Amino acid sequence: MKEKYLVFILAMVLISVLFFMLASNSLKKNLAEVDNYDKKIKTTLEKLNSAMIMDQQLREFREIIDNSLTYENKFSVEELNEFQLVLDRIREDNKMKMEKISDSNKFSPAGMIETTYNLELQGTFRQMGQFISELEGLNHIIKFNYLDVSPIPTSESAGPGGENNYRVSMEITVFKVKKEAK
Repeated sequence: MKEKYLVFILAMVLISVLFFMLASNSLKKNLAEVDNYDKKIKTTLEKLNSAMIMDQQLREFREIIDNSLTYENKFSVEELNEFQLVLDRIREDNKMKMEKISDSNKFSPAGMIETTYNLELQGTFRQMGQFISELEGLNHIIKFNYLDVSPIPTSESAGPGGENNYRVSMEITVFKVKKEAK
């Protein structure tokens, strides 16, 4: 009877060892498979994020192109006034003082229309840099033709935070490309 119990116990131990070995092998395979899926998911998410960023950039680029195409032979009064309002908003956001703004139409190369703005502003270097950065970020084709920064005499030069103010003169050109009639 003792031998039967001993054989039974040894059989149970053997079955237990086999069970744990099979479970361990199965778990290792499953963990490897989970790691493989995890790597695939991470790679796919990276590609998705890249595609979303590229989509956003292409949308912005499309908006620039849409804003830069026209059937007209010159800028409309509404477009000129709207752009001046945008310039004024950017100037106001950067707390710069506007001394002068004027626009003029120049001779344009074939297939393009352009208008030029002459601006004179007062502000610090930081304000000027932010103003130019925001201009470059607009959804228009803009070219800086001229930029001059001159110090203001000391009696009126103290800006916010004690920074020196400068007179900034710039000439910028806004372009549009004429669409050909279909």
